[in-house]
Amino acid sequence: MPAVHSIYPAAAPRANCPPEWSFGPMAGRSPAMLRLFNQMRHIAAHLRIATLEGERGTGKLLAAQALHQFSPAPGSPFVPVAAVRLCDTQQSLMLVADRVASRTDFSSLPAIRQSAGGTLVITQVDALNSAQQIRLLELFQWTDHQHIQRNLDLIPHRIICLSERSLRKLAATASLRTDLANRLTAIRFTLPPLRERREDIPLLADLIAARFSATHGKPVRGLDPLAFAPLIEHTWPGNVRELESVIQSAALACPGQWIRQIDLPPLNLPPEPAPQPQTCPSPEDDPNLDRAILRHIQKVLTRVDGNKLRAAKLLGISRSTLYRLLDNAAESTAS
Repeated sequence: MPAVHSIYPAAAPRANCPPEWSFGPMAGRSPAMLRLFNQMRHIAAHLRIATLEGERGTGKLLAAQALHQFSPAPGSPFVPVAAVRLCDTQQSLMLVADRVASRTDFSSLPAIRQSAGGTLVITQVDALNSAQQIRLLELFQWTDHQHIQRNLDLIPHRIICLSERSLRKLAATASLRTDLANRLTAIRFTLPPLRERREDIPLLADLIAARFSATHGKPVRGLDPLAFAPLIEHTWPGNVRELESVIQSAALACPGQWIRQIDLPPLNLPPEPAPQPQTCPSPEDDPNLDRAILRHIQKVLTRVDGNKLRAAKLLGISRSTLYRLLDNAAESTAS
């Protein structure tokens, strides 16, 4: 059976982690994750076909492992396989299953044999082309037929499909067959990206550090409280997988038992938005009275070619008053 990568210990995440904050190897305390855990607990024991949707690195394979762990047969095989590989039409053998239509016999495929009685996880179903989508639909039809015939020892008891994109949106744009989308999304779970559940970051970081300590024998007890600030501010385009890489690097770098902020590797923070160019306000918008008077006097002086006596007459003031106004406005502008 292929090994399954997990960022958490196989047992409960931590002794001080309340049960409601975990579902098998998964952990989280955000409202989104608590809702997800509740949905998965209610359905895990009964599902036959389900889909897990989420961005790359959100932990879809780990969630599939959790559903398998809470199934009626947690000790049965758990087999991940890429959808493109499983749906390669070159691997199929044809037989007549009934009088009406010919069906593809999937029982000879290695992934089907290995997952018989257990869980088959089909990854990257959103990457299938039209022919491969038909192939996957044939697989579901074949398993339905085996259920009717009670040939349960030939088939996986659960099929969990993983997708980085919304399958319903793909069906709406005709990128995915509608009949296949209906089968895949009848039971669907969505894993939120890490940037939408930042309150989970301290919990996950400590869990990853604890697993690193147990796996590598280095006594790392967790993170210093000051180390959480840059982690919470980061946007995490790589989601939990990126967080795991960051914490493992910091655990290797820290000289003591607590990961400090200085031990964290550089985080690829998004560039700060470029400052918007400041537009100079229009002179007419300037509320300063002295500058407004100066602008008006200068307009009048321009009309009379700089003749102050004529300007004073047009303004209705004496020439001495004109000089005084010019001096006052000049002092106000300089200050």
